[in-house]
Amino acid sequence: MMVAKRIMVLGLVAFLGLPLSAWAQPASALRVEYHQWQVGKDGVRQELSYTEKLYRQENALWVEREVPEAAQRDHDDHHHGGLGHKHADVVGAPLWIQRDDNGNVDVKLVDRYEQRLIDIAPPYYGNVGYDGHWMETWALVDPASLSSLEPSSVADDGVETYQIQRGSQHITLVWNPERRYVVSIRARDEHGLSGRTIEAREIADPEPAPWTTLKGYKNRDYSDLLD
Repeated sequence: MMVAKRIMVLGLVAFLGLPLSAWAQPASALRVEYHQWQVGKDGVRQELSYTEKLYRQENALWVEREVPEAAQRDHDDHHHGGLGHKHADVVGAPLWIQRDDNGNVDVKLVDRYEQRLIDIAPPYYGNVGYDGHWMETWALVDPASLSSLEPSSVADDGVETYQIQRGSQHITLVWNPERRYVVSIRARDEHGLSGRTIEAREIADPEPAPWTTLKGYKNRDYSDLLD
C-alpha cells in the first residue's frame, strides 16, 4: 500500500521570498482533501485518502490531520502512556511550522497525549510529512512557479486555471491569487494507471487557535523517539 504522506503533486521550484504581507487578504483557514490512486501490475487498484486542516498566519502554519472519532477512541483505549508505543502515538500528530524573517523554519510535532512539543531537525522532515518547502506547504503550490505560465482560463472572480504537462503527467491546477491558495490540483498519467487530487476550501478560524493551547508542553527532540 502507498505510504500516507502529505501529497506534493508538482514538486515545483522553491519559494523565492515574496512577502506575504504584500498579498491581499490570504485565507487564514483551509480544509484540504487529498486522494491518490494507483493500478499495480496485478491489476489491483490501491487508493489513499485523507483530510487536513491548515491554519495559516503570515509566518506560521498549523497542519492537522482529521481523524475519525472512532479511530481516535481506539487509539485512546490502547494508549499506555509514558514512552510506550512512542512511534505510533505521534503518527498524524499536528505540525506547527514557524518561519523567521530570514526564511529559517522551526518545525515542531505536537504530541497532545504526552503534552510534548517535539523539535524536528531537517534530516527528519520527511518522517513527519514536511518536504522543507515552506510556500508549497503554506499555499499548496509556490505561486512563483506559476509566474512564467499563462492560465488557460480566468473566472469572473479572478480564480485562474492552469493546464500543465510534467512528463507523462497532465495536471489541472486551479489557483486563487487573491486568497493565495490552490483550490484544486488534478493529476493523471497518460496511461490512466495513477492519479492524484487535492481540493481545498476555506473554513472558519479555529476557536481557540491551537497554538494558544500549548502552555505547559515540554520540549523534546525527535531523536528521543528513535532510541
